[in-house]
Amino acid sequence: MTVVSKYYNGSDLRFFFAGQLLSNFNDIFGLTGTGTATSIDGASTVVFGLLNGVPAVAPQRPVRGQGGFIQLGFPLSRIFGADPKGRNAGWTGYLYYGDDQATARDARRFGARGARSDLFSGNVQYKWNQWVTFAYEEGYYRTRADNRAGALPLFRGIPSFTTHNIRSEFAAIFSF
Repeated sequence: MTVVSKYYNGSDLRFFFAGQLLSNFNDIFGLTGTGTATSIDGASTVVFGLLNGVPAVAPQRPVRGQGGFIQLGFPLSRIFGADPKGRNAGWTGYLYYGDDQATARDARRFGARGARSDLFSGNVQYKWNQWVTFAYEEGYYRTRADNRAGALPLFRGIPSFTTHNIRSEFAAIFSF
């Protein structure tokens, strides 16, 4: 059996598909009389205002995120006593659980509802020969809002506390 796990905590993790893929937020703490304008590239909104009576632009800060995962791998052929030289020698199975969330204090300042997502999946692989492996995976994705009060985020255009997705995937993996 193999065990692989990871915990992460940091900022600007969207490039690693973490932190709920949230980009950045305008830190307007201390600003009064704020106004907004679109950035030059149109990718975000710039907030400006007065900080202690002095004109200032609100700094854009990355949303911090945290989460982790654990994966368990099982050599199914060995567990069930398959002949190492036979056709049933290449079976392996994997169980996976992962959790990802934006840090609540940043999600609130971002203007988005805090969200938390997790994934549970199972994967079975058969190594046909040294070059080709076939795999089947079943995954359950779930995203939840932080609480049930107030305006809920839209999932499929409907205000919802939670949403889920069941995904099935078949793959042929070629190794050279």
